Amino acid sequence: MNKRIIAFMMLLVLMVPVLAACGTETAATTAPAATATSAEAAATATSAEAQPTAAPEATAAATTVATAEATTGGGATSEIKIGLVTDVGKVDDGTFNQFAFEGLKRAETELGVKIDYIETIDPKDYEKNIEQFASQGYDLIIGVGFLMGDAIKAAAAKYPDLKFAIVDFAYEPALANVKGLVFSEDESAFIGGALAAMVSKSGKIGAVGGKEQVPAVKKFVLGYEAGAKYVNPDIQVMTVYIDSFTDPTAGGEAAKTQIAEGADVIFGAGGQTGSGAIKTAADNDVFVIGVDQDEYNTTFKKGPAPKLITSAMKRVDNAVFEVVKEVVDGKFEGGVYFGNAANGGIDYAPFHDAESALPADAKAKLDEIKKGLADGSIKTGVTLN
Repeated sequence: MNKRIIAFMMLLVLMVPVLAACGTETAATTAPAATATSAEAAATATSAEAQPTAAPEATAAATTVATAEATTGGGATSEIKIGLVTDVGKVDDGTFNQFAFEGLKRAETELGVKIDYIETIDPKDYEKNIEQFASQGYDLIIGVGFLMGDAIKAAAAKYPDLKFAIVDFAYEPALANVKGLVFSEDESAFIGGALAAMVSKSGKIGAVGGKEQVPAVKKFVLGYEAGAKYVNPDIQVMTVYIDSFTDPTAGGEAAKTQIAEGADVIFGAGGQTGSGAIKTAADNDVFVIGVDQDEYNTTFKKGPAPKLITSAMKRVDNAVFEVVKEVVDGKFEGGVYFGNAANGGIDYAPFHDAESALPADAKAKLDEIKKGLADGSIKTGVTLN
């Protein structure tokens, strides 16, 4: 009996390593299956994040960012999503829409945020386009343009936990979750008008504006007139407003009319409409001044452009970048960002190909005027009722 028990015990001892080995093999076989399931889930989640929310181009950009973050491991800012809704126009239209987008792209590169955009085709789509980003919980939604004021306000009320910004509009009283990005357009245009008066031989210059009800447009046109009269009180400034930001043909026809009446410098301040005015005028051998950004790089495709003497710039790109940075740094507050000569929010563009046609002291005089605007010793005198 004892011998049988001893034999049975020895058999058990011999079988334990075999059973342990079988158990290890079973666990090793099961683990990869679990890993594969996790990978599939992660891939599904990544794919869901990159679903289209706007134009195909925007979706491609968002997908690229998501892929890069998956590879590098990302960081805190990789989870911050910024959406931009243009005014009527595109992100490469050479106007303030493009400048806003350039600021957004800079934020993507330097701050590591995810970005997306929607190009508005019809003003009736403002609210719908903003809602696309808001309903997905984007951390900051930026509307480009004064005409989006009501739509951004409505979205901010509906989504009080989201942050919004709007170019060329400020609310009174301020909204807690909206930052208005506004500029002293009259200061940049004042510098442009001063240069126009310096180069004019006829004593007549022209300005083609976009929608007159938009304060930024009026400030550009009135600032241009004030700057010209600062240099030459007797100069005649012809102005016209066109009820569109996307009609370069109408802008061109307006410029032709002013040229026929003796204007030898044309200023365009109305999106693509204004760009059409200065392009037409330059083609007719007349000096021109651009607006918003350096139109040498946009409307005139980096030249040659011997008739473009400068552009009255407002740094929408810097403003957009700064408001995104506030979100990234956790310092966003509702209220107003005001870009002016004192903080670099406005400026004038280089003379480029036209420099040899300008007075030798033109730059020194413009820098003196810009300094005066910055320190308050020079006032544009522009007020809007």
